[in-house]
Amino acid sequence: TAQPLALANPLSADLSVMRTTLWAGLLKAVQYNQNRQQPRVRLFETGLRFVPAPEGLKQERMLAGVVTGTVNVELWSHIKKDIDFFDIKGNIERVVALLGASDRVGYKAATHPALHPGQCAAIEVNGQTVGWLGALHPNLLADLGLLGPVYLFELCLEYMEEGRLPS
Repeated sequence: TAQPLALANPLSADLSVMRTTLWAGLLKAVQYNQNRQQPRVRLFETGLRFVPAPEGLKQERMLAGVVTGTVNVELWSHIKKDIDFFDIKGNIERVVALLGASDRVGYKAATHPALHPGQCAAIEVNGQTVGWLGALHPNLLADLGLLGPVYLFELCLEYMEEGRLPS
């Protein structure tokens, strides 16, 4: 994980470093919703993250999301089924297809400190990791007081823009 850059004159203690991931804000929103008896949450965000690079601070445009609760809204005609890893992976595959990058994107079992060891995948473009997908680590789930499972993804949009036009 990248070490965040501390700001010299922050607006508040909560905003004292440049963000290296969009997940922190999304998890706060899940926490807010679950504290108000909203167990089914679907959120996404596009924005910049700031990561240290040899040439200085690098800005990357990201797409991130968080999903928790049941697959369908609560209705008498729907079977109650909790969201799982493959539901969110399918959502990412649809987004990647819309961007025209399906033939270049792959998924590889991996580990990430914030994600569950057995439910984590690196999203790759031409063998380079450009994002992450998985269930929030059980320790983080407990520390944040969230009802789980909670699934997250984050994808660098720079590598998705090289889509191809249909002939």
